[in-house]
Amino acid sequence: MGKIWLFILLFGVVPVFGQLEPNTVTIAATRSISLQPDQVVYSLSVNSALNATLDQIVAALSGLGITSANLTGVNNNSAPQTLQWSFTLAAPFSNLAATIGSLIKLQQTITQNNSGLALTFSIAGTQVSAQLQQSQSCSNSGLIADATAQAQKLAAAAGLTLGPILKLSNTPLAGGLAGYVVPAAVRLGEVSDFLLGAAQPTTCSLVVQFQLQL
Repeated sequence: MGKIWLFILLFGVVPVFGQLEPNTVTIAATRSISLQPDQVVYSLSVNSALNATLDQIVAALSGLGITSANLTGVNNNSAPQTLQWSFTLAAPFSNLAATIGSLIKLQQTITQNNSGLALTFSIAGTQVSAQLQQSQSCSNSGLIADATAQAQKLAAAAGLTLGPILKLSNTPLAGGLAGYVVPAAVRLGEVSDFLLGAAQPTTCSLVVQFQLQL
């Protein structure tokens, strides 16, 4: 588990709760976890004639598991009388070589099998999958314990007794693309080492308001 940060506000105003009740103490406990990305995100572009349809483009990419849900945009700025269809594809890091091999193979055959189509691709970055985020999510019970320990110290220092929890506010996990792009000069055999350094921080927090008693 990463470093724990505690933010304490006594008898004040906290945006998450609005005006605090008197004789309370609010602790915001935050934990940070560094998760190694387990997915590689690929950016795909398909150039087609102006009369091409989404169904035709998706059918040409179906071998990769691409569906219309992977579409990120369509424009006709790449070349005259041409549409450029943009897709993203997330695949397990462990399948890096196989996925790139499939992309290269499709890049070589798509023009032959689909008149007027041309495929280009690149590695856009890495990400932590939803499954991994869920498996590594912070425990509310742990955050409450952190907040309680700090609140007890503050109450004791003030000559007061820590009472029950009045309110809780939870901030969910945050994660997403790491934003690392592989330089063109990096060879396929070096891609794995390059991406392995792209660890992503995931954080969660819990704001806990306690009653203080005399």
